[in-house]
Amino acid sequence: MSMLYADEEAYSIAADRAAAELAALDPLTVAAAKGAEFDPAAGVFRFALLGEAVEVTFPAGKVTCPSQRPVTGASTVLALHYLVYSGEPLRSEGWLAYRDLPAARHFAAWFEHAVEKRIADAFACNPAGLDAPAASLGGVPSDTGDRSFEIPALPRVPLLLVLWGDTDEVGGSCSVLFRPTAPTYLHTEDLAVLGVLLAQRVSG
Repeated sequence: MSMLYADEEAYSIAADRAAAELAALDPLTVAAAKGAEFDPAAGVFRFALLGEAVEVTFPAGKVTCPSQRPVTGASTVLALHYLVYSGEPLRSEGWLAYRDLPAARHFAAWFEHAVEKRIADAFACNPAGLDAPAASLGGVPSDTGDRSFEIPALPRVPLLLVLWGDTDEVGGSCSVLFRPTAPTYLHTEDLAVLGVLLAQRVSG
């Protein structure tokens, strides 16, 4: 089922499947592997998704936000998939473009348009405008481009957001980069959705 173009009904189906998978797992093992907190008394996982605290009940797999902010279908599925997915890290170092992730070629052009171009369009004319929204997601400034931030998108999935501003010769651009360990924790398609949520959070 494609998560990139799914409607809310499709997200609901995907969430139900992931919740059923979660119910079959040992919650303490999951929490340790994913860097999440598990409260046995409350029966709930707690972790942050792009700067927003989320809670996932166990074994029901209901995803909520303690701040009472509505949780979208995409966020619900990402939170559940993060807890249940188990993949393999890449044998590489540093930061990778989305197109370098496993089986990413089908979504790479879409990712560049929906994520990187959206952020560049919003901030290339004023790179300093990215500072506040990146900080709100827990972003830590880096030293690449005109502006860059390492953002803890999930406990074990950081993203590096790099922005180059407009110049007299060329327009600005943006890159959203991943650690080689990212495929351990989310499928490549889910990582694209994570990028979309990042673009939505920083650009409004």
